[in-house]
Amino acid sequence: MEFKNYHKSYYESWFNMLSELFKDSSADEIRKSLDQTIQSEKEEVFFAVENESPVGFITVSLRTEYVEGCTSSPVGYIESVFVQAAFRKGGVAKKLFSLAEAWAKKQGCRELGSDTWVWNKDAVAFHLKLGFKEEDTLVHFIKDIP
Repeated sequence: MEFKNYHKSYYESWFNMLSELFKDSSADEIRKSLDQTIQSEKEEVFFAVENESPVGFITVSLRTEYVEGCTSSPVGYIESVFVQAAFRKGGVAKKLFSLAEAWAKKQGCRELGSDTWVWNKDAVAFHLKLGFKEEDTLVHFIKDIP
């Protein structure tokens, strides 16, 4: 397993993994997001690569707006992370988080933020195992207006 920065040959694999992660997003929305990340000077993407094929990735950004529970700025923020099922539970995500944290530190960050859905118990447990602490739980509401 190798860990590498973005390369244009990874684009379609990255698109496919992000599509699996964000099933409710359209292909156009996902491609727009990828293109914005590639062009951004405040985001970095690291890939786990097996036999020249990406099998996982993490996107980390610099956030200067308020990040829940943080006391410094900028804050490194995990925007998305994904590891293909066959490569899970083998330390791949842990290594990706480590790369993201090192990048954020190099950018002058003293804190790293992330989020996940409350129902995603595996992701919550994984974050806690890596030393994150739960900051808050948010419930979103919506009401149709007749």
